[in-house]
Amino acid sequence: MLYLDPWNKVMVMAGAAAAVAITILMVVCFVGEGCLVYEVITNSKKKKDQARRLSGALYGAADKNGANLTNYAACGRRDVRHIPTRQQSVASAHSLNEKVERSLLSRLSSRSRTDSTYSSMSSGRTSPSSSCPPEDIHSRDKLPSSPPAVAFSLLASISPDSSVAKLAIAVESATDLPARDYGAHCDPWVSVTVLRDRRSIRRRPPAPIAFFRTKTIRHAHNPFYSQTFITDIPRKEMKDISLLLTVMDQDRHCGAVEMGHTTITLKDAKQTVEDPVKFSTAQFIKQTKKECGDILFGLSYLPTAQRLSFSLIKMTNIKIQNIKEGETINPYLRIMMFSQSGRLIKKKKTTVKVGTKDPVFNETLNFEVAPGQLEVSRFLVTLCNRRQVVDTMIMEDGMEGTNQDSSD
Repeated sequence: MLYLDPWNKVMVMAGAAAAVAITILMVVCFVGEGCLVYEVITNSKKKKDQARRLSGALYGAADKNGANLTNYAACGRRDVRHIPTRQQSVASAHSLNEKVERSLLSRLSSRSRTDSTYSSMSSGRTSPSSSCPPEDIHSRDKLPSSPPAVAFSLLASISPDSSVAKLAIAVESATDLPARDYGAHCDPWVSVTVLRDRRSIRRRPPAPIAFFRTKTIRHAHNPFYSQTFITDIPRKEMKDISLLLTVMDQDRHCGAVEMGHTTITLKDAKQTVEDPVKFSTAQFIKQTKKECGDILFGLSYLPTAQRLSFSLIKMTNIKIQNIKEGETINPYLRIMMFSQSGRLIKKKKTTVKVGTKDPVFNETLNFEVAPGQLEVSRFLVTLCNRRQVVDTMIMEDGMEGTNQDSSD
């Protein structure tokens, strides 16, 4: 047993306290910033890392593992397969086809200095959304608005040894697209249809050969697409080939709505000659509105109850497209209320009238609207068709039916 006098006990306690204080101080110096030891250690680590970077290979060099540069020049097809030697003729034809498409794309993507129309339509837009800056929007509001237009380019590749020609269609951009009727921004996309005229006495409509569509760009009145499509066309019928470019608005409430269209023939684009050159243009689109029928309704407002009432009486001469033979029309009306900015506030619909083109509703739909919102609120009345699909299944109860809605 070790006995300590009071002074020895004090000295032991002081030594323990000093050891604890030194340990805390060293931990703080190694972890926290501002200490001399911490600065010395971090500076030495930075020098070692910098020396290691300078001694290694540069990014993208051949002697550095894990760095592979992408070959953007190879813009042909990616579905390359190893063909046996007995099919060398097929392989050579496939490679020739790739070379033709590659040269066609390179010729189409090269911009000509003399093409002022194409350069004016495509300059100044670098992002797919192609949204104008706020200052440009305010400045353009003051200027008179121009009609909506679509810019595109065409180039045909004609081989003397082949009966099929290749046509490259580049959809560049669209400009000055209008907003929706209820104030919201549009979500445009462009459809390209290759048509072949039918030479007959009955004047039948042109037959579609190929169909393409661009991506949808949300909330853009001047969208920039820069998408190219390639199709094969008969060389003997190039004079009868025409293009139909339609600008569509992908409306979530009404479906795809046509904003306008334009047409051009390969003969007008000077692509039927032996050695055609790239044709670039910007054409105005024709805005057409389709008639779906006549509606009879009444509108009244009660200020004390702040209630706006739509009295829907009937509809006549309903015209709905994409109706198959033997399919019945089951119409109903949907009314949507929008704010000044185009935001949906409320929607209501009538009952479905089965199997009629002249439905009689005699219904009233009420909306709560404050007196101060009458001038800024907007209402959209849409005609919808409910398609009934009956699935026959072997069950104990018999048949099971489902309903599908589609708006026109």
